[in-house]
Amino acid sequence: MPLDTDKRFAGRVLRALKRDYPDVECALLHETPEQLLFATILSAQCTDERVNIVTRDLFAQCPTPFELAAMPLKKIEKIIQSTGFFRNKAKNLKACAQALVDEHDGQVPKDLDQLVALAGVGRKTANV
Repeated sequence: MPLDTDKRFAGRVLRALKRDYPDVECALLHETPEQLLFATILSAQCTDERVNIVTRDLFAQCPTPFELAAMPLKKIEKIIQSTGFFRNKAKNLKACAQALVDEHDGQVPKDLDQLVALAGVGRKTANV
C-alpha cells in the first residue's frame, strides 16, 4: 500500500475508534506521566485495582522519580509486596527511576526506543 493510502486508512481507523470509544480512560490512578509509567510497570500480572491501592502509598512517599530512585530497595519491596513478583518489580522500579533521573532529567522520554530501554518497560508498557 502506498504511504498516502496507509495514512488515509489509519485516519479512518482512528476516527472510528474515537467514535465508538469516546470516553476511554486509563484505569490506573496517576498525576504525572512518570507515575503512570511506574503504575504500568506494577500492573504486570496484577489487577488495576490492586495497583491503585499500592500506588496510593508509593506515590505519597515518593511522588517523583527522584524520591523513588533514592528510596531503599527493601522499602519499595515492602510497599509493593501485594502486587506479586514484587522483588523483580521493585528492582525495575528503582532502576527505571534512576535512569529517568540520570538520563532524562526525571521525565518520561517520548521516544519509544528510549522508553523500552528503561528497566521493566517493554513494548506493551511503552504503548500505554
